[in-house]
Amino acid sequence: MQNDKVNIFLYNWWRSIDRNIFITSIILIIIGCLISFGATPSIATKYNLEPYFFVKKHFIFAPICCFLIFFISQLSQLGVKRFFLIFFLTSIFFIFYSFFFLGIETKGSLRWVSFLGYTFQPSEFLKVSFIIISAWVFSSKNFFQIFNNQIFSFILYLFISILILKQPDFSMFFIISTVYFSQLFISGLKWRWVLASIFFFIFVTFISYSLMDNVKNRIDNYLYSTGDSYQITKSLQAIKEGGLFGKGPGLGTVKDNLPDAHTDFIFSVIAEEFGLISCLLIIVFFTWLIYKIYRRLQDQRNLFVILAVSGLIIQIGVQIFVNIGSTIGLIPTTGTTLPFISYGGSSMISVALNIGVILALTRVNYKSSIHTIK
Repeated sequence: MQNDKVNIFLYNWWRSIDRNIFITSIILIIIGCLISFGATPSIATKYNLEPYFFVKKHFIFAPICCFLIFFISQLSQLGVKRFFLIFFLTSIFFIFYSFFFLGIETKGSLRWVSFLGYTFQPSEFLKVSFIIISAWVFSSKNFFQIFNNQIFSFILYLFISILILKQPDFSMFFIISTVYFSQLFISGLKWRWVLASIFFFIFVTFISYSLMDNVKNRIDNYLYSTGDSYQITKSLQAIKEGGLFGKGPGLGTVKDNLPDAHTDFIFSVIAEEFGLISCLLIIVFFTWLIYKIYRRLQDQRNLFVILAVSGLIIQIGVQIFVNIGSTIGLIPTTGTTLPFISYGGSSMISVALNIGVILALTRVNYKSSIHTIK
């Protein structure tokens, strides 16, 4: 009898979710694991680590991501709101924690936190939870009859922007801002709010360019080819040397001299070792994933679902574009990972939460019986 209940539960879950989205996400997780075998051993050795250090870590996080997708996909709309409100507040706590206590500075940025022996990037979780919270705000009645939704959401966005820029993490600010502006537009708000947000983004970009050396150097190097272009030169070299079919797993050499090859420049490593065909195949999987999410969204009428899922789609799409675009020199280099493919537990879990929410909010009602299964 117990087995029957489990079978019914799993059957109902499987029939209620979009199986294309789920299966494509699992395939991308598996691709990330396979790539880590060839791409990361020599990189780990360069950092004086055990050769399969990154591989083992990647294989630890892969099943965690699968479980999170499964778990989150079962939540109701109210469950999603409550869960990510807790996530949102917890992420903010740990960002403040990184400022005042045990933040880990990497390349001049306090993005990482060490807590109870674990190291993670709280802004990755803030990124997903803010999308859910902003969708909740836009789709709700005025808060406390004091703030209207536009003002409250903009205050929240300003607060998050200050936290992210304080680290500083301009690429994360860009992704969050793009998603927020998109939600503003989709929600049907008056143009003055959209324009005010865009002008704020332009203003912050100008201030960041003026005050942050890393932002100024990257933009100047992209626009005027000034300064150090070592990363992009090596990245393009790796892509060129890979050809159509690549040198073979683990046989790439450019990655040994390319900083952050296993994270920000993983696409270059894939190009060198697995070739252009493999890169295009990965892009096809990403395109199919975004297309299927979009198609699933077309049937929705609930404003919260529309705003939340739209924001999550845009976040994935922008992150893919920023990572690949910076790898091939289309945009200035940034510290953005490729979803499910790049090494990094925080990034992988963040994308898994993203997919889990999409599956949960686009689920259809489907009830079966024991007789149906049998």
